[in-house]
Amino acid sequence: MPKIDHDTKKKILAAAEHVFHLNGFKGARTTLIAETAGISRTMLHYYFNTKEELFQEVMSNTLGVVFNHLKDSFSQAQSLEKIVKNLIETISNLFEEKPGLPSFIVNILNTSSELSLFLPVMTQDNLPKLLDDMLDAGKKQGTIDPEVTGEDLMLTIYGLCAFPYLAAPYIKAKENRSDESMSLFNKNRRARILKFILKGISA
Repeated sequence: MPKIDHDTKKKILAAAEHVFHLNGFKGARTTLIAETAGISRTMLHYYFNTKEELFQEVMSNTLGVVFNHLKDSFSQAQSLEKIVKNLIETISNLFEEKPGLPSFIVNILNTSSELSLFLPVMTQDNLPKLLDDMLDAGKKQGTIDPEVTGEDLMLTIYGLCAFPYLAAPYIKAKENRSDESMSLFNKNRRARILKFILKGISA
């Protein structure tokens, strides 16, 4: 039996992520993942027994890592503004690095038969509860709208950060933007997103 090679495993995960994003879980074939990674299908199955197992590791290495990173922000005694800014920056950086991820997530969430595959990594997302605790402090001080919840805030951040990537072909074509100008457009939006959200949650 061949030994587990870290570089080969990294190539498989990178290839799987690319193929999953382009084709969704159902449309992704292990043969194509193996071809993209430059290995045989037999070698692929040596590292990952099933496509489901491979999918779970891809999700853990992307969203799982991001969730853990975001949660670290709450342990650093930062202000709500700094935490929201960090959430926007981290999520936007992820989407900039992996622009196909937002549409891939939407497709998974809209396909009930595939949603169960997504659940293990979703259980790591306790950001709404962490935000609730911070929002409650602001509500007691009268600075935060009493109707705003952590779930509201997190959905707003995800939505505002993700939509330009979901609608990228239209946004680029409408203003004849190049890939570089589109990237700059998205980066410049971050400060406006922060300002919009902070104003929206204020009492």
